[in-house]
Amino acid sequence: MRSLISLALIIVTACITASAQEFNNVTKEYTFVSQTEAKTETTRTHRRVLCDYQPSGLWVRRGERFSVQVTDLDPEYKLSTMIGFKPMWANTNRTQENELREGANTITAANDGILSFIFVKRSGYDTEPVTVDVKITGGKAIPFYISGETADEDWQRAIANMEDTYVQLVSDRVLITLPSRDYRRFPIEDVEAMFETVHKMIDLNDELAGFDDSAPENMRTRNRINYLVDVYTPRPESDKYYAYAGEYFIGMKRDNFTALTRDLGFEWGYWHETGHTYQQRSWMFRSIVEIQVNMFSLYVQEKFGLPSKLLNKEGGNTVSSFEMARRYIANPNKNYMVINSAEYGEFFTKLVMFHQLKSVYGWQAFTRLQKEFRKKPLGNYTDEEKAAQFVYMMCFVTKNDLVPFFRKWGLNINAATAQKIAAMRLPLPKTDPSTIFK
Repeated sequence: MRSLISLALIIVTACITASAQEFNNVTKEYTFVSQTEAKTETTRTHRRVLCDYQPSGLWVRRGERFSVQVTDLDPEYKLSTMIGFKPMWANTNRTQENELREGANTITAANDGILSFIFVKRSGYDTEPVTVDVKITGGKAIPFYISGETADEDWQRAIANMEDTYVQLVSDRVLITLPSRDYRRFPIEDVEAMFETVHKMIDLNDELAGFDDSAPENMRTRNRINYLVDVYTPRPESDKYYAYAGEYFIGMKRDNFTALTRDLGFEWGYWHETGHTYQQRSWMFRSIVEIQVNMFSLYVQEKFGLPSKLLNKEGGNTVSSFEMARRYIANPNKNYMVINSAEYGEFFTKLVMFHQLKSVYGWQAFTRLQKEFRKKPLGNYTDEEKAAQFVYMMCFVTKNDLVPFFRKWGLNINAATAQKIAAMRLPLPKTDPSTIFK
């Protein structure tokens, strides 16, 4: 009963405070709604760290002194400024954070950068969000689009007059940060339509992951996903990725961010990177990291009404991933725990295993799986232990003995887990998932 009351409290307070949030980078006055500290939130949600910082739409220069007037700061909450971005791929960018107190605060910027605010509860999960008022003297406004609020004529005026800094676009779900020179080259034709597509993708990921507000651990997060162009990682280091899911943000490139802002309705790359933010470490053994994530991509692709990527010939293969999977299963020397990362097509060959399970049990089997792991997440387990627990939990949620199926895929488990599954006395599946290649 107590957990139900807590759940209702979260829902009610979130609804009340959502409308209280205000961003105004012209008058430089803000009302921030508190968020749960990022790493505390990732413990509850059992997923990657999302951003707990909130945008101001202001840019400060190195050496600039600016003031921050803080009003009604609850002592149970911490309010800080952040200049710049969290560490990126090459870890060469600098981040400056300064804690604020009630009343007047003066800060000197050590580097050029976007000004953000971190307003989080000092300890524990934030079940009753509060607000704080902030007034800034200093800094310079950058183009700052607030979904559902910014008028198009104001936005176009800001873009026309922008300097060589950044552009920020924010909603209750995402924060998008782009260099202004690149936005000028690749403007977003319909910003609200772009947000609608991004939100749809996130909603679909929430749906598959089981974030349906059914229990405290299944509450949708109020922390945003920050899609951020990384201008700090130079070549050839940046050649190692298309984009990447880091801690606090998803790193993009200057030449491919349009896959998010223009082409997301059919762009696998950013479905994939967003999927990384949902991965559960309890069953993310090393060989499955770039496979597990793509069940989210397959789900989004299907719900967007597109044909499956598994029909494609990946990594230079002459046949589809389905046919490669058929050959893989027939190979007596296969081992799912080992993957040759140089063979790009192998990731999709092994992804067919997830497709086969979905074909028999539906996507809801993976939703139940993730909910179960959020109830009792694993700690620092070995890859073999994580794989064994994954097999056990799939048997548990499907109510079928899937040990023979996983063994056909070269995913063998230890004797103790096999005995544990045998003790459940589960029947074999009526349809053998390993026979499905379409």
